[in-house]
Amino acid sequence: MGMDPLAFRLLNYAETDPATGMAFSSKALRECYAQAAELFGWADRPLAPRQMRQGRLLKGWGMGTAQFPCPMFQAAAHATLRADGSAVVETSAADMGQGAWTSLAQIAADGLGIDVDRLEFRSGHSDLPDAGVAGGSGHTATAGTALFNAGADTVRQLADIATNDPGSPLFGAGNAGVTARGGRLYRNDDDSRSEAYEDILARAGLDLLRGEGKGAREGEPERAMFSHGGVFAEVLVDPDLGQIRVSRLVGAFAAGRIVNPHLARSQLLGGMIWGMGFALHEEAMHDPRTGRFTNNDLAGYHIPVNADVPFIEALTVHEDDSFVNALGIKGVGELGVTGTVGAIANAVWHATGIRPQRFPIHPESLI
Repeated sequence: MGMDPLAFRLLNYAETDPATGMAFSSKALRECYAQAAELFGWADRPLAPRQMRQGRLLKGWGMGTAQFPCPMFQAAAHATLRADGSAVVETSAADMGQGAWTSLAQIAADGLGIDVDRLEFRSGHSDLPDAGVAGGSGHTATAGTALFNAGADTVRQLADIATNDPGSPLFGAGNAGVTARGGRLYRNDDDSRSEAYEDILARAGLDLLRGEGKGAREGEPERAMFSHGGVFAEVLVDPDLGQIRVSRLVGAFAAGRIVNPHLARSQLLGGMIWGMGFALHEEAMHDPRTGRFTNNDLAGYHIPVNADVPFIEALTVHEDDSFVNALGIKGVGELGVTGTVGAIANAVWHATGIRPQRFPIHPESLI
């Protein structure tokens, strides 16, 4: 159509979910486009293909839109406050290396109103409460909600003890309520009146106080819930051999509340590398007689290695979402994959003038 691909997307920007007609719970996709495009330098892109070169190689710029749903599964957790004001929380979450146990411990500490170094996080055992599946970009939202609710239940019980105890500075604060932070309860109507968790437990003669929590989405959703992002890719293509190299990847993503920015960025970078593998490297081959895989090892099934990974950057865009769950958490696990695949394919077209029709993109399809 002779239009800039970013301008085309903005012209056709969906204010409601086309599949259901529902309003989005939140959607900061415009902001994602803007931040990633500026960092990438998209404004300098010529419209026509085969206009840019780097030496003898054809250079192309492409973009893709990232979108991934925000599921929640079923989860349960325990939070036990101990006599010294420390706590132990339990849920059977799995951590495949993505840092789930770090983020979940942070959420649990917030729910209890204590510092994370006062928390013992127990997980990875099947005899603990079920934390739901670690997949589908829904694990942090699901298990995190259960852990937060377990901590909040413990704090609620503690507040009931303190506000009904004439010996506590919190006595009579039932209507005004209390706030938990730093291992103390504070009266909402008088911040100067507070008491440490261990003192409340000691006066009540308790060594332990345990709360329970669940994580699940109740009822039918009234909003369309997705994480979003924009990914921009630069590729270099050998015009004689059809060899494709990704030389730059820049993405910006909006995924609700980011619990741990360092871990979220790591997940997004990994997702973008995964997308590059989808676009250029990974192909499962089958024996037509038996249906079995013929390349079921890492010698025959190719994934990106360090030498394949270019300059890559992932930005996160602030987004508040009060509908997706009480914590406002969406998910980043697979979000980085979805826009990257299309961005690379579109960059290959911009470099060569040839539209890829399948993945992975084979060199022979370009020569």
